[in-house]
Amino acid sequence: MGSYDGAESCELVGAYLLYLIKERFRDTCDFALYRDDGLGVSKVTARQTDLIKKKLCTIFNKNCLRITIEVNKPRVNFLEVTLDLKNGTHRPFSKPGNIPLYVNSKSNHPPRILQNIPKSINKRLFEISFDKESFEQAAPLYHHALYISGYNHTLSFSSQSARPSYSRKNRS
Repeated sequence: MGSYDGAESCELVGAYLLYLIKERFRDTCDFALYRDDGLGVSKVTARQTDLIKKKLCTIFNKNCLRITIEVNKPRVNFLEVTLDLKNGTHRPFSKPGNIPLYVNSKSNHPPRILQNIPKSINKRLFEISFDKESFEQAAPLYHHALYISGYNHTLSFSSQSARPSYSRKNRS
């Protein structure tokens, strides 16, 4: 932690551990990992989930690592998103006291970069919001951060932010 190549080491160790975990729990669970944050989902009973937790701790202990695991939660905050497994919804999440900080609009960055900062924040907020209500609950925090950075942009849940349709393009 804190070393020159810490991020790269974290990715490598994480990939190795994810491999071990997927080999062990291939049929019962799905796991995801981003740097030092992981998420697992299973459709097994609460008792079986507790057993999986103990086995995960064993895998980490064998590799001289410690892990903190919370199981049987219907709602979880992962990175910048709150995932609600009961309702099948998701919404933006920000840790209490965390205030976003953006490049000032008067900085010496290229004009295209400065123009796209509010648009990209709007797009990201739209994509991690399940519906308009969750978007509007999260928007004031980001709107205030943009205002402090000198941007006069109103975040909106609109069709111009529409989710892209992913169509496969084949080369000719």
